[in-house]
Amino acid sequence: MIKNLALFGKELEKLNPWWISDKLDLSKFVERDIFSKLTEELETRRIIQILGPRRSGKTTLIKQTISFLLKKINPRNILYYSFDDPVLAIHTDSLFKDILDFFLENIAVEGKKYVFFDEVHTCKDWHVWMKSFFDKYSEKVKFVITGSSSLVLQRDANLYLRGRSFDFTIYPLSFHEFLKFNNVEIKLFTIKEIKKMDSIGVSKIRETVIDLFRSYVLVGGFPEWFSIKETSKWFETIRNDIPKKAIYEDVSNQFNIRSPKTLENIFTFIMENQSKILSYESINEIAGLHRSILLNYIEYLKSSYLIIEIHKFAKSVKEQIKSKKKYLCIDQGLRNAIVKDYEIKFENEGFIMENLIGVHLALRGKTFYFRRNGEIDFVFLNEKIIPVEVKYSSQPEVNKEFFSFIEDNNLDEGIIITKDYFKVEKIKKTTINYIPAWLFLLSEFTTTL
Repeated sequence: MIKNLALFGKELEKLNPWWISDKLDLSKFVERDIFSKLTEELETRRIIQILGPRRSGKTTLIKQTISFLLKKINPRNILYYSFDDPVLAIHTDSLFKDILDFFLENIAVEGKKYVFFDEVHTCKDWHVWMKSFFDKYSEKVKFVITGSSSLVLQRDANLYLRGRSFDFTIYPLSFHEFLKFNNVEIKLFTIKEIKKMDSIGVSKIRETVIDLFRSYVLVGGFPEWFSIKETSKWFETIRNDIPKKAIYEDVSNQFNIRSPKTLENIFTFIMENQSKILSYESINEIAGLHRSILLNYIEYLKSSYLIIEIHKFAKSVKEQIKSKKKYLCIDQGLRNAIVKDYEIKFENEGFIMENLIGVHLALRGKTFYFRRNGEIDFVFLNEKIIPVEVKYSSQPEVNKEFFSFIEDNNLDEGIIITKDYFKVEKIKKTTINYIPAWLFLLSEFTTTL
């Protein structure tokens, strides 16, 4: 029940200025690569769930979507509210229900309505209300919700919204998007297109992007960087914001973590050992937890989009589960901030590039590592198997395990990620593609090579 209707309406109006102005100026924001797919989904009945880490641009994506809709529909039929904002909570004892009821009864006019609820997972019983309102209004109201914890959002959605929702996940900027945010327009290439390039064409692209690549490797892809643009201040900002809020607010509140500091220590340890193959026992040396609790803590970090867990490539699922894991940080700038690396050191370049390439692969399909007598950094699996080895050098030397893996699995392609060495060569029946890291990060990588 709303305690003061007039005051409640005034506060909601401040958060939805287009009700008065009929517009939302977002001219300074760049469209993410995912934007066109999101706007297409607006035409369906399903609830759109936008997932992703804090500060990855979910709210900006929502505001861009609102700006898109303002060109098409009556502004009064668009509602936005972030449950991170406590301003309305003091005016009602049933926030979710009262916001929507107030909007439908006092603001909205004839026509399709669009409701955007940001960080919805922080609202108690959100899934119960969402199911109720979807079942009641889905023909007339399109719901778009966001959350920073996939474990919480998907757990609740699976219980109450199965078949009613469609997920989009937004991550920190890819290198391609980072270039766009720096006003550099470079198309995404397929691997087939890269293979057809000559050295002059590659050098021409390199000249355009290499300085920004070095910047991307250091500061990462969280969009807020562009409003700060000073490394030490930026690192302090993300170090004290993104992991702290994910661990001490999102995870601790949702799962009643007794020792969030221990969870933070686990995260820091993984950052210090990014791209390395780790056992649960080695991680637990700094945590001292029961194994089942440790596994839960790692799952919380994964669901908060702080880390990615890479399993071993093995024929049996049992071996995959029992084997050691490789851990990647979702954003290189975040890792650099956590360990206070204010410049890229030569001795860390290999691990850093391995992390960047691993994230690029993992966000595009099933990605593993392989280890027998030696290690293969990544094995990408979709319609076919593609081994990917990171050798960040101008004169890369490939280990025997790479070629043994190709021969054992009867593969016809392999990829070596280099510093600036570019070459496509045929070894027996296998094509080996030597691709600079910056160029590979501009690829629409699939198994269609």
